Amino acid sequence: MLKKLCLTGCLCSMIMSCAPEPKSVAQGDISFYVMVKSANYSQGPDDSLEFLNNHMFSEIFFNEGRDIKGATIIRDADPDRPMSYVKRDHDYYFEGGHFDSVTELDAAYPNGDYTFTIELQDRSVSATMNIAGPGGKTDIPAPVTITFHQDENKVPSTAIDPAKQLTIRWTDYSNGRKDPKGIVDDMIFVVMADCYGERITHTGLPFQGEYTKFDVSEIVVEAEFLKTGHPYSIFVEFPHVVDSSIVDGVPGFTSYATATYMDVFTSGPDTSSTCPANKIPMDTGQTDRMDVQ
Repeated sequence: MLKKLCLTGCLCSMIMSCAPEPKSVAQGDISFYVMVKSANYSQGPDDSLEFLNNHMFSEIFFNEGRDIKGATIIRDADPDRPMSYVKRDHDYYFEGGHFDSVTELDAAYPNGDYTFTIELQDRSVSATMNIAGPGGKTDIPAPVTITFHQDENKVPSTAIDPAKQLTIRWTDYSNGRKDPKGIVDDMIFVVMADCYGERITHTGLPFQGEYTKFDVSEIVVEAEFLKTGHPYSIFVEFPHVVDSSIVDGVPGFTSYATATYMDVFTSGPDTSSTCPANKIPMDTGQTDRMDVQ
């Protein structure tokens, strides 16, 4: 059965499949944290996919008005090399680097156990989680192909009618599943932004309310959010949960993920004259819009 999410500025009241509240939601300093090994792609107007990179990163999301003192990741097999996070506006971030293959990614960050230590204002929280797929191998989901539909017809990404409701669909989640621990199920992130980087669509994050799960196959963006003659950026990401934990009220998980980025354009009178000359990267995986050392 087709499952979909409707985005009209808030979630529709008759959603066929939405995630329940996670098993536990942190109410203190930290919302959640995650470590990711991923594959990133760029999709062209002809639906072809171009490999961008394999990527390793980790994020710690803190709650509004809260902060932490610092944090580290340590690979248990290499305890003398702690990796430290850097504070950004809305999170703490560790950049592990971009790679040309899974082999290179795994050489730099082997599968196995990693210990996360977060220094809160009043205590320290430490959790060890594993990242390894079946047989110990890296299990990144298959690449995602995105399609666009209006009036039940597939439409080119270069000619979206801004006067009509837009349905965004994607290919199947190859290894999507419920979390065996019941903490956080595999999820789907769909983000759409205008040329200035202002998001018009975001399908939500776990541990922060409802979020989009692996068995959802489309979302709907209402026409009221679309400008005429405008370039938009979009990505669809499948984060597959490998391991998860909740320690002292702080949830975290490790993940293999795949993401596809693409540009879309609406028809009609041009509204792009003041768009930045250089396209804004949607996140740190979109290396075709970044200066990567």
